[in-house]
This record gives sequence, structure tokens and C-alpha cells, in this order.
Amino acid sequence: MGRLPIIVRAVALLLACSVASGEELPSLRIGVTAGGAPMAFFDQHVLRGLEVDLARALADAADSELQLQEMPRPRLIDALRGGRIDLVLTTLPDTDLAALGLVASEPLLRTGQMALIRAGDLPRFSRPVDIVTTSARAGYQRGSAGARFVQAQLPMAERVPVDDAGEGIAALRAGDIDIFIHDATTVWAVAADPAEQQLLGIFQPLTDERLAWALRAEDEPLRRNVDFVIRNWRDSGRLARLINRWIRIQVEVGG
Repeated sequence: MGRLPIIVRAVALLLACSVASGEELPSLRIGVTAGGAPMAFFDQHVLRGLEVDLARALADAADSELQLQEMPRPRLIDALRGGRIDLVLTTLPDTDLAALGLVASEPLLRTGQMALIRAGDLPRFSRPVDIVTTSARAGYQRGSAGARFVQAQLPMAERVPVDDAGEGIAALRAGDIDIFIHDATTVWAVAADPAEQQLLGIFQPLTDERLAWALRAEDEPLRRNVDFVIRNWRDSGRLARLINRWIRIQVEVGG
């Protein structure tokens, strides 16, 4: 399937978004990567997941026309900085965003890097200290926050880079690695699968991160509007309901 914008018409207007000529409603362009459940994935050619639900809910709350633009993850930040999209979900820290001329909204979800292991290895990795002191084979995705954590905090581990989460999970199943470090959302998704018998998530975050929408620093009116919506969602319980639809274990929403 080609990577074409997926247009979803919500109920009308976000003050900070520009109106294309001839359109009744302003558009809200949100970039996503179909990297897998629970965040964003194709299901019979339909884009679904937590990122999609959050984007639709934001457009609905802001009364705007949502344009979901699916693209590879490495292109998202460039597309945002270049003005081709308005928002993208990220866990990049504020210092990294500032260096790129970007800012973050209020957090939607407190998250971090977590460990995925084989269930039989739980006695080896039941505590964070067991993970950071391990000399086992630790897998991680190249160029990710997990890679930075493994390289900085697992000095004795045998480091095994992989290209993506799917490859890391497959390597763990096959016994080619002993532990896989990745985003909490990846670990939650595997652990929440009722058919999963082999793998187990260690739900104690190894890093402190937050999932938020990133946007250009000059789009301050948009950031204020997005923050207003997020606060309302949090106060009403809607944010927790949106998250719990896709992540069916207890997590801490942003705040």
C-alpha cells in the first residue's frame, strides 16, 4: 500500500492551523509511522492504533479536518521541521527538541525503556539492577533510545544491535539474545497479547520518558490549544480511556 495521506474529517476548527484555499475547515496534519501495535499499524489496509485514536480525538476536540500522514519514522521530524506536518508523537527529551527548533506539548503518557525477556529467565532479570549488571546478550534497536540506554548503562552486556523491534523480538524468541530493550509501548503490546506464552515484560521503566506531541517552536498558539485539550482529557478521564483501549495494563498517564 502506498504511503498516502489518510484524510479523516472530524467536526471543525483548530485556531492555530492554517486553512487551505477553498476548504471550510482548517486542517491538522499529524505524522505517524505504522511501526506496529499498539501505537500505529495497518489492519486490512486501515491505519489503526493508539496514535491514530489520539490524533482523531484531538482533531475532534479542536474542530478540524485531520490529515494523517503515514511515513517512515526517520522522516517524521524532518517533515515537522519543514512544515509538511504540524504534530508528531515523540519521546525525545526537551533538550533534543530545543536543538531542533521544536517544543513538546504536555505529556500524554509517562513511559520509558523497558526489558522484554523469555518467561523462563524471570529469576535472572526480575529487578532493574539485574538488568544493568548483566553480562548476557542484550538486544536493542539501532539509533533508538534503547540503544543509548544499553550503551551507557549496560557496560558488561554483550550488545546485539537489530534493525527494528520485530527483529529484536524474533531474536529473543529464537534464543539469539537474552534480553531486548525497547520502548515501553512495545513491551506492553507483547505482554498484553493473551496468546503470548513465551515472552514476558519487566514493567519497571529503566528510563524516565514522556510521550508528547512535538511541534515547531513558532507554533505557540497551537501548543496552547493542544495543552488545553490534553488537560481536559486528563481531568475528565478520557485520556486514560483512550490509552486503556490499546494498552490493557496499568500505566501512568502524563501529568
